[in-house]
Formats: sequence, structure tokens, C-alpha cells
Amino acid sequence: MSDHNPKLTRRHFLKGAAAATGVLVASAPGVSFAQKASTINFLRQRAQVEPITILINDSPWFPGFEVLVNNYVDATGNDVNLNVTPFAGMLEKSRNAVLGDESEFDILNLNEQWYMPFYAGGLVKPITEIKPDFELDPNIIEYDSATRWDPNVRYSTPDGAIYGLPINGNIQLYFYRRDLFEEEGVAVPNTWDEVETVAQMFHNPPEMHGWTIRSKPPNFPYQAFLESYGTSVIRLDLETGAWSVGLAGPEAIEATNMFLHLGRTYGPANYADMGQAENMALMASGRLAQAHMVCAVAPNFDNEDQSVVVGKMGAGVVPGGPVSRATMSGIWVMGIPHNLPEARQVAALTFLEWALSKDAQLDYTLAGGIPVRQDVYEELASDEKIGWWMKAMADSTPYIKAQPRLAETPQIIEVIDRRIGQAIVDELSIEEALQEASKEIQAILEAGEYNVTPLE
Repeated sequence: MSDHNPKLTRRHFLKGAAAATGVLVASAPGVSFAQKASTINFLRQRAQVEPITILINDSPWFPGFEVLVNNYVDATGNDVNLNVTPFAGMLEKSRNAVLGDESEFDILNLNEQWYMPFYAGGLVKPITEIKPDFELDPNIIEYDSATRWDPNVRYSTPDGAIYGLPINGNIQLYFYRRDLFEEEGVAVPNTWDEVETVAQMFHNPPEMHGWTIRSKPPNFPYQAFLESYGTSVIRLDLETGAWSVGLAGPEAIEATNMFLHLGRTYGPANYADMGQAENMALMASGRLAQAHMVCAVAPNFDNEDQSVVVGKMGAGVVPGGPVSRATMSGIWVMGIPHNLPEARQVAALTFLEWALSKDAQLDYTLAGGIPVRQDVYEELASDEKIGWWMKAMADSTPYIKAQPRLAETPQIIEVIDRRIGQAIVDELSIEEALQEASKEIQAILEAGEYNVTPLE
């Protein structure tokens, strides 16, 4: 475990206790032969794989992951060490690990916006090359094929090979003040137009704001608006293999207009400087009626030390535009480096399979993690404490959409944030910002030698 974890000192006790327990069970009166054999066989399987080291980011869901690892150590006797790193250092550490002769980490925690180069470059091992008969449990959510990679089209596709397994199921939810909605008899909105109607009803600044946007950076929530209007930053036609940039058409203009209109009209005066932390704080302080945020913020609203809206919150599927609803995937996947001895790869996969089991994921969720199993969401949908947003997660999975997943994604995201940022502060008109973004993303795709449809 990580250096600060007191459970490190329990491992030797657990392993010694396993041997002692085996003797006691084998000689205990009233225990059947089958029970004795089963228990002894289990204990013999403990600590039968190599110790592993996991590179993990220091995040709001880390405490849940730490509990998950502690439970694994207790259940199996296998050793796990955690290298806990700030988000800003994760990518560099991951790259260095896979480019050396032998990775210092057995599992890499890879963010959705930059796992693609690791898949595309074969820098993490396809899971079936470690375990040929591996099959993904159908209850594990794949987040629009985030687990897979098809080298022929250089993209995540439904029939691609499995390269990574999800561990943190971040998607977006619609959050609202359930107490205020119930007092006024307001229905939960299904569309952006209905969101505006609700915003008009509650907007009374500075005491209460009707809506807010995440403007620094804007790409994550903004992409949901694009999808709901029938377009996206980039799109692959699987039949032709051609890529296209989706920012130049009228759908993108309408989506961007709605995104900015809601933020400017019903958000705080500093709407252009609102990041995730600022939006979360505005809601937790009781000064925001509704918002579109990543699901990971939900536990903060139940924290009495941080929130005045404990017990007053509701959550639902992200509202949609004229075409559909969409919630963008912002998950983390765990990959096993290619440059590991076989025994370490097997040990890493042993942990991942255990961590994705239903019981492990239930405990992970209750400790503050974001699970990746549909059956866990459905089971916890009626939970007295967290059911209010677990049900919303269960209902949202049919609407999950991928962010761009190319090796060039970091470059593409930088363009979106810079150009939409210019539109937010009126440095460029919406049309100008989208035109410039389209040209730059088109150039990135062409430089990557993708089959790209010309801009109109």
C-alpha cells in the first residue's frame, strides 16, 4: 500500500495467521472434510502471485480505491504497493515506465484523454495475451468501447481487443436542488430548453443562480452539448473508415450558442472563470439550483463539513438537445505495461479481476469510489444514503458517449479549450471560434495520416 497506510504492518500477521488458521481448521471438531479441504485450499492460494505496484492519481475517489486495495490484501494475502501521484505528474510517469527496459509499475492508471497512445503503441498488454480465455463480465460497463482498441482503424471499437479495464466510472450527471423543485412542483428537465425554463424560475443572483457552466476548461461538458445536437468534435464512419470534424456545421453552432447562453444568462458574474471546484462549491453553498457536472462530485454534497445541501440534492440523466441526450465518459482505465515479466503481468491481472468483482465494487462504492458495474448501480439505487445519485448513474449508461480517442487527443482537446475559451470571453464570435477550431483539428488529423473528409 501507499507509504502513509498503517495497514502495511498487517501483512506479515495475515500471512502468518493463514498458516495457523489452516492447522486449526484441519483439526477442528465438527468441521466436515469438504469444509476443511476447501479452507486449506483457499489458504494455500493466498499470496501466490508476485507483489504489485500501482500508479494511482491523488483524487477525490482515491480513498475508495485505497479501501479496495486494503480489502484485496486482506482477502488474498497478496502484496500491493501504491505510488500516489498528483494528476499533473501521472502522464509523464506512465510514459517513462513503459519506455524503459522494465516498468517499475505493474498497473498504470490511464485517463480517458490520454490512454490512446498507450493502446495504439502497444505500450500496455492486450488482456487476452496475458490470459487467453479472459472474458469481460457483461455487467462491467465499457464506456463506449473505452476498454478496446482496433489497430486497423486506430480507434476504440466494439469488436477491438481489450487493452484496459475500467476502474473509475466517471460520467456526467444532472444535479439539482430536489427540495426547491419539490416546493415549487417543478419537474426534472429532459431538454436544455426545459433547463432554461427552470433556470428562469430560480435565478435570483447573487443569492441563487439558475445554472452554471464549467468554463475552465470547457471541453468536457461542452462535448455533451455537441452530441445532444447531433454532432461531435470528430467522428469515425466505421463503414468507410473516414474521419470528419463536426465543428463546422449548423448543429455545432446551435449547441455552442445554447452552452454559452445558459452560462452567461443564469451563471455567476465570473462565469468565464468557473472550473469544476468552483461549480461544486457554488452548489454546496446553496447558491445554485441546477448544474451539469461530473458524477464524482456527488459525495461532496453529502459531506456535512463541506455542504449546506446535505439531504436536499437530486440527480438525473443529463438533459438533451433536439437529437438525443448524452453523458460524456471521463473514466480511468487500468492497463498492464508491456515491458513486464510474465509473472508480474499475471499478478496485475489477478488484482484487476478481483477488483472488478461485484462484491469488491460494492465496497469500493460505499467507500467513495465510482464503480464500473451496472449491477452495482442498480443494487445501490435504493440505498438510503447514496441512492439519489446511484439511480441516476444506472439510468445514464445508455447515453454514454466517448470523448475523442486518438493518439492525438491531447492536441485536439487543447484546440477545443483554447478556441471555445475565446468564444466564452468574446475574443472570437462563436462562428469564428468553430471555424478556427475545425481548421486546426483537420490539420492534426491530416498530419496523423488519417482518412479525413474535407471541410466544407
